[in-house]
Amino acid sequence: MHDRSANVSWTKYTAFGLRIASELNLPELLLAALEAVEDVVIRQADLTAWSGQLEQANFVMLDERFMFQIPGTAIYAVREGKEIEVSIFPGADPDTVRLFVLGTCMGVLLMQRRILPIHGSAVVIGGRAYAFVGESGTGKSTLAAAFRQAGYQMVSDDVIAVKATASSAIVYPAYPQQKLGLDSLLQLEALRENKHARNSVMLQYTDLRMLAGELNKYAVPAVDEFFNDPLPLGGVFELVADSPIRALMREGELVAVTEQPLNVLECLHTLLQHTYRRVIIPRMGLSEWSFDTAARMARKVEGWRLLRDSSIFTASEVVQRVLELIRKEEKSYGSH
Repeated sequence: MHDRSANVSWTKYTAFGLRIASELNLPELLLAALEAVEDVVIRQADLTAWSGQLEQANFVMLDERFMFQIPGTAIYAVREGKEIEVSIFPGADPDTVRLFVLGTCMGVLLMQRRILPIHGSAVVIGGRAYAFVGESGTGKSTLAAAFRQAGYQMVSDDVIAVKATASSAIVYPAYPQQKLGLDSLLQLEALRENKHARNSVMLQYTDLRMLAGELNKYAVPAVDEFFNDPLPLGGVFELVADSPIRALMREGELVAVTEQPLNVLECLHTLLQHTYRRVIIPRMGLSEWSFDTAARMARKVEGWRLLRDSSIFTASEVVQRVLELIRKEEKSYGSH
């Protein structure tokens, strides 16, 4: 049990396989039982003594404490995978404060606990988690929403927490919220209304909250389509938005999506390239650990690169192609 002040109001949550006691209100997270013994404590603290040092660098490491400052918002400290301290500046926007608690702070905390955070979205297919990674704007969150619309459950959006052991790679679900741009929301709504999507799940795109610091991006609740138990990582798909001429020929036919299988080294490179907040790993002294962890993952899962036509909305086509690849892989395993 962590030392917590009896004079402070605490709420228990669950996320990333962790039980969290927080002084801050975190409405994005699922509530945990009050009697649950917490793994992590999130509290307010006065960290202004380090403000000068943090103005000279992006972050500092001090006595196993990772610290960084967001001007006008807060100073944050993450310690030993067990504690997040937040020193909120006067007048700071609460949504922005939480954005960094659930983003950078949680990514650092996971790494301190030797859980690799992958930047992407993940959904459940056939009892396994499949991760979708890629550069910003390639459609990771939109694809996860399209899978939800097709009746599949979401595991994570933005940060995928993976624990690699000698025998397996396990994904711990994040929390039931997506970040979707206005264009994606409109295209998904049109897809749902299309006659080919008449059997799709009726997702609710109402009462949306605009995300702080994001241009035309909204927080989309996904409670009803959220899977909240650990499960094995089945595969990794790297999304690439490419030109029609380069991307869209398969077996001599013009298609919306085509794929390239990744060998172990290519899969390793993809995982390293899309590790969440990877630029801070060397400064945390975790380069060897992150490489070894990604290498174990790359040897255990299948990987593909999906090239899609960047000029059109291809989410439904990508969903179908992903399912075809997974079914083909399952048949291949079943024949051995």
